[in-house]
Amino acid sequence: MEELSRGRALGKVTAVIEESERSPMGTMKKIMQENPDIVNMSIGEANFDPPAELIDIACRLSADKVNRRSLYTSTRGLPPLRQAIARYMKKTLGADADPDENILVTVGGTEALHLAIKVLVRPGDKVLLPNPGWGALEGLMRRQGPEILYYPLRKAHAWTVDTDAVLQAMHAGVKVLVVNSPSNPTGAMVVDPAGWARIMEKAKELDIFVFSDEVYHVYTYEGPFVSAVGLDPTFENLLLIDSFSKAFAVMGWRIGYAVAHPWLIRQMDVYKETVSACTPSIAQWAFAEYLDSCDAYLEQRRAMLKDNMEKMVARLNAIPGVFCPKAQGGFYLLPDFSALEPSSVAMVEKLLRGGVATAPGAAFGSMGEGCLRLLFSQEWLDVDKVVSRIEKTLTG
Repeated sequence: MEELSRGRALGKVTAVIEESERSPMGTMKKIMQENPDIVNMSIGEANFDPPAELIDIACRLSADKVNRRSLYTSTRGLPPLRQAIARYMKKTLGADADPDENILVTVGGTEALHLAIKVLVRPGDKVLLPNPGWGALEGLMRRQGPEILYYPLRKAHAWTVDTDAVLQAMHAGVKVLVVNSPSNPTGAMVVDPAGWARIMEKAKELDIFVFSDEVYHVYTYEGPFVSAVGLDPTFENLLLIDSFSKAFAVMGWRIGYAVAHPWLIRQMDVYKETVSACTPSIAQWAFAEYLDSCDAYLEQRRAMLKDNMEKMVARLNAIPGVFCPKAQGGFYLLPDFSALEPSSVAMVEKLLRGGVATAPGAAFGSMGEGCLRLLFSQEWLDVDKVVSRIEKTLTG
């Protein structure tokens, strides 16, 4: 009956994906629209204001009828933006990249991952992913047909990327290793420079290609951020993925970038031409003009997020049966509710009835079961409202 309901033409098509793969966040958006009183803590958005200067620049450029910034750009990205990104990398990561050879501007960090996976991963390859980890990453990988292996993150007073667990999982059969630091959904980081050095050393020894997803690197709370990028200056074993969408609260602008070996950048550039042609033009022009003056904004938001995180962790840990590790970076927490309810989906439903939308930890891997992903990127009054509802639902 299912095949007939699609019609004969569609009945000949083998599904590329299962509809059950849809992100739970999509369901949350629908629930939010239908129930406006529910406070949304599930969607991975920066719910603070973008830089006013950036918005002003974008508005001015959009209204420019002489230069017409709304036209296509080159697929690789505007040269002024790639040059600004190289300066931004030097300032924030202490790393050098050639704007003409090493940088590709993409439609968010997601497109950078998609293009790299399409170029590098083949059916039967072995890829190594974090658990818990961003669910969409597994979906992108799975559609290429590799064997997916996992390494566990460590859960203690804070979630961390466990260097020893990564090294133990690496072997000669692995083609691609993905490290997300700071992590979505846990806020975990590779906190030890020597640890990153050990990972990259073993990757070179075993010819493993490392995807370092550092999208949240500007928001870290315990010591300086440790990047992989300086450990492989020729990018023979490394792809860096970053995005401006979350850092500057312009998710809908869809602007990120990849930094990699010139060969891989050329491959991804050609593939991108048939996928998206170019990254949104106004966003590119605006960031090319703004990026050199972003320090004060990032510092202000970092202070706000750190304060939110610490207060939220304290409040959640005061609820009997809840254990909430700190986030070392990003703007997510992954507290453990399993002492109250072992099923993360059941706990999501319980909190929905209490007026709070959360994301089930099971959507991020087996180690997320019993946990929920919460967001702390709003102003504190909004976060406080959510925590109060959670407290009331679980203790009332």
